[in-house]
Amino acid sequence: MKKACIYTGIVTALLCLVSCGGKEQPAARDSHRDAAGWERFDLSEYCSIYSMQFPSAGPGWAAGEHGRIYERSGTGWKKGTLPVGEQIFSLSFPKRNRGFGVGSAGTVLSFRNGIWTPVELDVFWDIMDIFFISEHEGWAVGENSIILHYTSSGWKTEWKTQAAPTIGYLTRVFFTGADNGWAVGNNGLILHYDGSDWSQADSPTGENLYGVSFPEKGRGWAVGAFGTILHFRNNTWRTCDSPVENHLLDIHFISGTQGWIVGASGVVLSLQQGRWREIESPSQKALYAVATDTSGNLWIAGKGGKIYKKTIAGGSAR
Repeated sequence: MKKACIYTGIVTALLCLVSCGGKEQPAARDSHRDAAGWERFDLSEYCSIYSMQFPSAGPGWAAGEHGRIYERSGTGWKKGTLPVGEQIFSLSFPKRNRGFGVGSAGTVLSFRNGIWTPVELDVFWDIMDIFFISEHEGWAVGENSIILHYTSSGWKTEWKTQAAPTIGYLTRVFFTGADNGWAVGNNGLILHYDGSDWSQADSPTGENLYGVSFPEKGRGWAVGAFGTILHFRNNTWRTCDSPVENHLLDIHFISGTQGWIVGASGVVLSLQQGRWREIESPSQKALYAVATDTSGNLWIAGKGGKIYKKTIAGGSAR
């Protein structure tokens, strides 16, 4: 029997802000550019996108509400097919033709040879995020401190549940290597993996955390509710000045000094000269995902069936 649960943390931030449905919008081959240089792509359905991934080679992917998934194709985004109708919260592609997705009610998906297939696990919690270190090793986290570890050797693949040091709602996970991983969640929860075990780290906030990224092993960032921005340096997490009070829902870096944050009401932040500054946004709706591709483009997406692109001039979008 599917477990009935009260969505909290990032589920609240995502789903309670979402109102998918209404009139569907036609697919658009060509994009529409606004005065700030953002290009808008209209999807074939009015829905929310929760995750975007651009493998090092091959097309980009976007997924989200009720099992919707889109593949970058030509001048637009082509709708794909998934074998589930659950929310898809996160995608990870260790290789062009090898990918994974996770979502609500224990959903785990595997992508190989152009086909998405469900992975049957004895898990019924919402799985909020997935991160692959390589095609042979990955991690997923979610509700009730669920931590899943994926390994493969030859034809053998295995998903194992890992023990968490405390019970909480984990929303994001990020690894810099096999022996250094981080997960964040509700009420300022931060966990660290040292190659053997997970432990709880000291957190300077009690706000829900919705995003984490480490452009370098010893330097990272986390973001969350009410404009919360945390910075990890010298083995310590500290709060940083934030230019907004919006819920911040995702964070992405391409180097130690070049990063972006997106969040509620269409807010977009850029790291400029060591400080986070708000930049012009193409949307007033909640943005849940930010990513970059190998061609030097910044991509953002969220509520409303639209994806936006901006060329990163000189490594930054302003």
